[in-house]
Amino acid sequence: MIVDLNLKGNLVIVVGGGEEGLKKVNSLLTQDCKILVVSDKINTQLVNYIKKKKIQFKKIKLKDANFLSKYKPFLVMAATDDKELNRKIVQKAKKMRCYAYAADDPEVSDFAHPSVINIDDTVQIAISTGGRSPAMARKIKLQAEKVFKKIIKKEDIYQIRLQQIARTAAKNKIATPMERKKFLYSILNDNQIKQLIKDNNLKEAQKRAMIMLREWK
Repeated sequence: MIVDLNLKGNLVIVVGGGEEGLKKVNSLLTQDCKILVVSDKINTQLVNYIKKKKIQFKKIKLKDANFLSKYKPFLVMAATDDKELNRKIVQKAKKMRCYAYAADDPEVSDFAHPSVINIDDTVQIAISTGGRSPAMARKIKLQAEKVFKKIIKKEDIYQIRLQQIARTAAKNKIATPMERKKFLYSILNDNQIKQLIKDNNLKEAQKRAMIMLREWK
């Protein structure tokens, strides 16, 4: 079973500034969470993320997991090249009652971290072997990525973004979840909106959706 954690607004600490740490940070960038990288050194791409204020960085010479006590993370991801240190970090995180993950040891982790196909920061498709073989998960991801990028078209991405806008607006107008669901399906099936999206006229598609919301009974 794959569970999508809601990380929005929460602090996620990634311990390790190498390639494995970078992979974990990349998987978090679309989750609207606060990302703190802790390490004694970091690679070039992470430096770029810091400059763009996408992540925060704390330089620490890592010897143990005691540094975690200074923070209140929702999730801790241990991605150093020291397996024993990663275990200590996971153990400390669990004592602090937050989710914990070790990049090199799925057995001690609270969950397996899947390989993710990310399409326009809008659709994420997870490929997981349940921690049995991360290498095979990555291989299958590379094979599947080409297929999904052909199947999921730009119109689908635009419709998802429009649905998000409409869903947020509908919460203030339509009282029940069932009625909101009907409204969102009406947008999905509206021929005028379909044509506007196909014509890449997103502003007019959004206007049409808001008119439909005002007229909804």
